[in-house]
Amino acid sequence: VATRQEGADLKELLDVCREYITALRVKSAIDENADNVTRSLELNAYFTHCGLQPAHLMMALNKAMAAAFKAKNFINAATFARKLLEVPDISSEKHADTRSKAQKVIQKCEKEGRNEFTINYDEMNPFSIDCATLTPIYRGSPSIKCPYCGSCYSPAFKGKTCVTCLMSSAGLETVGL
Repeated sequence: VATRQEGADLKELLDVCREYITALRVKSAIDENADNVTRSLELNAYFTHCGLQPAHLMMALNKAMAAAFKAKNFINAATFARKLLEVPDISSEKHADTRSKAQKVIQKCEKEGRNEFTINYDEMNPFSIDCATLTPIYRGSPSIKCPYCGSCYSPAFKGKTCVTCLMSSAGLETVGL
C-alpha cells in the first residue's frame, strides 16, 4: 500500500473477509450437523456472533431463532428474537413479517421459559469463535491468533496453518501483515 489510509482500508477488508469466511464455515457445519440437535443449536448461536452486515445478521438471527424455537429451546429463541428486533433494518416495512414473527416468538417463549437442550453458549459472556473447532473462546480464556487474518484459535492450534486464510501459522509473532 502507498498510504496509511490504504493500509487501514486493507485491514478493514481483511476483517470483513475473515468474518464472512468464518460465517460460511459455521453455516456449512450447521448443515453437516442437522441430525445433531445440540450441536446444530450451538452452531446457529455462534453464527449470530459473526461480524456480518445488518441484512445478513438478520438472516442469521432469524435462522437461530427458528431453530431454537423448533427445538423447544425457548430461552435461546427469545434471546435471538430480541436481538433481531434490535437490528435497525428490522423497522423497515419490508421486514414487517419478520418483526411480527419475532414478537410472537418472544410472547410464546416468555410463557414457556425453559430450554429443552443444554448448549455450550453463554450470550452474556463475549467470545470469539475458535476457527478450528467452531466453538467459543470466552473472554479471559487463553487464545492465539493468525498473524495475517486475525482468526482466533485455542493455544493447542499453535503452529498449524490457519483454516481461514490458509497462508499463515496460528500463534506466530510478526510485524505488519
